[in-house]
Amino acid sequence: MKVIEASDVQDGFVATVTFDNGLVLGSEFTPDCCAHNFLDFEQMHVGREFPPMTGEEFLAAITKKEDGFSVKDSFGVPAWVQARSAQNGYYSTGVDLTVEYGGTRVGAVRDPHSYDHMFGGLLSE
Repeated sequence: MKVIEASDVQDGFVATVTFDNGLVLGSEFTPDCCAHNFLDFEQMHVGREFPPMTGEEFLAAITKKEDGFSVKDSFGVPAWVQARSAQNGYYSTGVDLTVEYGGTRVGAVRDPHSYDHMFGGLLSE
């Protein structure tokens, strides 16, 4: 599957990624005072190819780290997705990865106290 669209959120950070098979990745965060947390998909640029995956397969393919995750492209090269925060003197952690595929949205449960647990389980809507 190939990245066909990547949109910016703020300061040039990539907020959503759309693949040619309909898979869409994004991030959500409920603002907490002055902080805004998000996932930066900058390494998933338009044209980069990944193995074909559904939403659940994508979540199973990621390697979680304390401050983000990586997933390997079609050549086995990891694409790093960094958890970032923009704030005005106030800091908070936690952000949701959103995954949409085939009209169904799956995502990971957010732990409001740690980036490390942002992908702790699946949530279907």
